[in-house]
Amino acid sequence: MRALVDSAIHIKRGVLSPKAEAMLERALSFPNPAYQERRRLGVSTYGVPERLCFLARTEHGLQIPRGAVSELKRVNGEVCFDDQRQLPTESLRLPSVSLRDYQAEGVKRLLRITQGTVVIPCGGGKTRVGVGAISALQTPTLILVHTLDLADQWRDRIRAQLKTEPAIVGGGEAQEGPITIAVVQTLIRWERERLDAFLCRFGLLIVDEAHHIAASTFHQIVDRCPARYRLGLTATPEREDGLTPLLKLFLGPPLLQVPHQQLVDAGVLTLPEVQLIETDFKFAYRSAEDYPALMKALASDVGRNALICERVETEARAGNLCLVLSGRVGHCHHIAQVLHERGVRAAALTSKVRKARRPELLEQARSGELQVLVATSLADEGLDLPRLSRVFLAFPSKARGRTIQRIGRLMRPHPDKEGAVLYDFVDRKVPALRRQHLARQKLYAELIRTPVSNPCPTSGSKPAFDL
Repeated sequence: MRALVDSAIHIKRGVLSPKAEAMLERALSFPNPAYQERRRLGVSTYGVPERLCFLARTEHGLQIPRGAVSELKRVNGEVCFDDQRQLPTESLRLPSVSLRDYQAEGVKRLLRITQGTVVIPCGGGKTRVGVGAISALQTPTLILVHTLDLADQWRDRIRAQLKTEPAIVGGGEAQEGPITIAVVQTLIRWERERLDAFLCRFGLLIVDEAHHIAASTFHQIVDRCPARYRLGLTATPEREDGLTPLLKLFLGPPLLQVPHQQLVDAGVLTLPEVQLIETDFKFAYRSAEDYPALMKALASDVGRNALICERVETEARAGNLCLVLSGRVGHCHHIAQVLHERGVRAAALTSKVRKARRPELLEQARSGELQVLVATSLADEGLDLPRLSRVFLAFPSKARGRTIQRIGRLMRPHPDKEGAVLYDFVDRKVPALRRQHLARQKLYAELIRTPVSNPCPTSGSKPAFDL
């Protein structure tokens, strides 16, 4: 059979048999996490589909994501493509970029396969792979990000490594250039005609933090971009909601996956120490409906917060750059205020902080002007602080991807740090939080190659248990 490929794969009406079409639809359908969550909470599911299907029926036939080639071949055999992907004739004439062997291999495979995802741990140089791809292809490039902080980081890297000024779309800017960094939430608001004209200008599409492709804002943009080359970059491809296959559907097959241990053996990353500190926090938790109240009580618990602040203060005064992570904005500002009152140079990095102020705080942390950053999930992705030597998990979580990101914050070597420690505050007296801790422990054992620890000591024991 024949199919057309541009931003997606298009199959004319009647080319597939009804049986093959039904098989393809099943292969491209997945349980809807929003539906499952509403069922779990006992909330109405009216208007929420039970499954998400990525096969669309159009006026002319069927449309499926560009990475679904193997699914199409599985139901119909060989496929011949009318290739209408875009590769502008314009050459950018950019300088070459030096790459480590594994980074160069990722670029080499992209050039051969044309699309796919590169998985490299935090600190292993994902952004440099993207910059290397731009340099190798010399074609107009669109880089999709989901925060202005990531856009700023990409702009700095492109300036430094490619000696050119990229254009920015987002945060009040709407420039367009040979290399354009765009915030996806801005693009999704554009009128269809304007967006399509814009997306047709590029030969390479790079999706940073590519695991976000499951968000409709991301895959709707990607599914309309006809660039010949697509590159996804992520440290955490696995999604907790079961939509991991969407990386392949929209960005192509895995090009390269570099394990943590390979980078540790090569001296690119260092292994942090993990210390567990048990709190005395208690809560009468009965069911999932109690979870919001549990989190509120935990964030406001005086004894628990005092324990966190004491340990952070000790490490900050010892000369360590500290990052405290919480899931509550108010919790972050409270901890930062307490530390500030104790004479520690601390600041909160949350959604309440002006966007223009956030890069200033990061620069103050890099220079040593700030000793402590207390942050929400804004720090889970794209945080570039190689000097960071202490991370404190002040709020419970079992999310695998988030925990990997947080460990990765500490794994970058830097001449000013002799070692790195992750402090995990464990609320063992609440069974639901204890189970989350056990999930984190298993991940520590997997990533840091250490055995799962024995039960934590009490909060009054010193030193804290060393995993």
